[in-house]
Amino acid sequence: MKLPVEWLKEHNKKDTDVHNLIHKLTLAGIECKLINHNNKPVIDFSLTPNRADCFSLKGILQEIAAIDNKKLKKLKTQTSKINHNQTLPVEIESTQDCPVFITRVIKDFDNKISSPQWLKDRLELCGFKSVNLVVDIANYVMLETGQPLHTYDFDSVDSKIIVRRAKNKELIKILDGSSKILNKDFLVIADKDKTLGIAGIMGSEASGISETTTSILLESAYFNFETIMGKSRLLNLYSEASLRFERGVDPNIQSHAVERFTELLNQEAGGNNGPIKQTLSNKDKPENKFIFLRKNQIRKTLGVTIPNKSIVNILKRLNMELQEKDFGYEGWSVKAPSYRFDLQDECDLIEEIARIYGYEKIPESTEKQNINLQLSSLRVEKKNKISNLLCNFGYSEVVNYSFVSPAMNLLSKKSYSDALDIQNPLSIDMSVMRNSLWPGLMTNLSHNIKRQQNDICLFEIGKVFSSHKKIPDEKLVISGLAYGNRHNEQWGETTKSVDFYDVKGHLEDIFNQFQITGNISFKKIKHNMLCPGKSASIQLRNKTIGFIGELNPELSDELKLDSNPVMFELDYDALKMNKQINHIPTKYFPYSRRDLSILMDIDMEIKSIIKMIDALKIKDLSKIIIFDVYMGDKMSADKKSVALGLIFQSKSRTLKDDEIDKYMLKINQLILKEMNLIIR
Repeated sequence: MKLPVEWLKEHNKKDTDVHNLIHKLTLAGIECKLINHNNKPVIDFSLTPNRADCFSLKGILQEIAAIDNKKLKKLKTQTSKINHNQTLPVEIESTQDCPVFITRVIKDFDNKISSPQWLKDRLELCGFKSVNLVVDIANYVMLETGQPLHTYDFDSVDSKIIVRRAKNKELIKILDGSSKILNKDFLVIADKDKTLGIAGIMGSEASGISETTTSILLESAYFNFETIMGKSRLLNLYSEASLRFERGVDPNIQSHAVERFTELLNQEAGGNNGPIKQTLSNKDKPENKFIFLRKNQIRKTLGVTIPNKSIVNILKRLNMELQEKDFGYEGWSVKAPSYRFDLQDECDLIEEIARIYGYEKIPESTEKQNINLQLSSLRVEKKNKISNLLCNFGYSEVVNYSFVSPAMNLLSKKSYSDALDIQNPLSIDMSVMRNSLWPGLMTNLSHNIKRQQNDICLFEIGKVFSSHKKIPDEKLVISGLAYGNRHNEQWGETTKSVDFYDVKGHLEDIFNQFQITGNISFKKIKHNMLCPGKSASIQLRNKTIGFIGELNPELSDELKLDSNPVMFELDYDALKMNKQINHIPTKYFPYSRRDLSILMDIDMEIKSIIKMIDALKIKDLSKIIIFDVYMGDKMSADKKSVALGLIFQSKSRTLKDDEIDKYMLKINQLILKEMNLIIR
């Protein structure tokens, strides 16, 4: 918001030092700076959303008066002369959405009069363009009082005004010429036959002020800020009125704004004024409640003792209503003025006391406290352990938004039915909760490739969201992505791209650290985002806990990737921290190795053979190594040859050949008879 310095000086003549004024306002939490517009000084205010009361000249003057401990001169408004009794009936279907609605009919003003130069200049300095006299006065009153006004061509309104929720897919053509489709979440102003405007945002083109308008219907209302909040962003439609209504306006200033508008219009263009028509619902009109403010809490929070007299003075300067508790010994019951929606708790009142008292008056102090060293929780240890393991493998951790576009969610799911929609999304690209971390990692990959980072390994630990029968569900997962070369470029080794087995090895190392390797298996599957034949589900005791595979080539082509990245997603809760770690002593005696080559079906898992051999419980079989897999022209296309290295080693002695031969006979019988495989 911008206000010219000359406008402020009209009401605050004593304080002529603009730089000092800006310094005091900024220290009190109203950040602002001095700029020049057409060689005239203008103060540009950067207001936080909670300070809706300062979006006007009146609000800034109230702040200056409180900071300087001066009495604020009220903005003068004359009561308008009533020339006729014509009004329009008003019907409010939901008083919760609109508890205050005031109208006035002003007829027969001179529509040929343009805005005076002083008004045009002042609006320009505030960042507004001059439109016509009626609109300019409405904008001026909004800047002065903080109350947005709306004017309708009286002749275009049919019979009565209706304040209601919009119908589903209701179409309205608004003042900027665009058409918007509304739903029941929007509040509209309508007459008997048509929609006149979107409440608190913008009016319709059909009811706007034109060159032929000589009679207007003036509207001044209070809309529930929760009803208006976020609606302008959904429509991609910005207005100064919505900026104020969605933050909250004073519910007691509507009549004052109508009188001020009438005064200025009569002054410039004449006109015959009708009476004010007020529709009011006291039960739905917001009213601040008394808050108990404790003296001890002020001292504990600020770390300084402020005299009771100073506290009372500050609160009264802020127009608070006070009632003493226990003769002021314990504290006060404090009620904020109607324009301060942000003061809801005791801590809010203490903050007000601190900023008006002056943060610079509160001494700095370094608090000393004895802190006992505490052990970290298993939850933190687990997160750190997983992160450290992946970082050691060369991965970098990323953190992405949980909000994604519907198209991103559909990449990992065939149906949109389980998606969780966001009620007030910032944009269509952030309108649903993610059901996978992969789309975010793919976006990170694309971002890095465009910046010439070609060897990338990323991981994220975060939540994914879904719904089942409209019941929301969230799950913590670990996802990763590997792309580019397996090793850094060097003269002694040929470059080779990272593949499925590299990432599978990383996961197996993680499973080994959590001591669940023996219960893990990989099953071939089909997945929307993964390449057929190069993807698998990860099973823990026959329960799916994740997926691994290369990205589908079609998606790789869309992202213009040179190769398919390998991705994984794993259920975080499937990894359990071991409370007890067992030490296994090193075997000192020599080992013997026997190699075994097996011919099997190409779809058969090698791990199933290893599990069967482990089931024999040969105590001296310490390790099984897969050192070769062959698929080629010399054998059938549906077969593969797998070479296993069997390591035999005893804890107490050197094994003899005949002992190892017995073990190998037992293993061969298992493979030949029970598994019906061929030993080559």
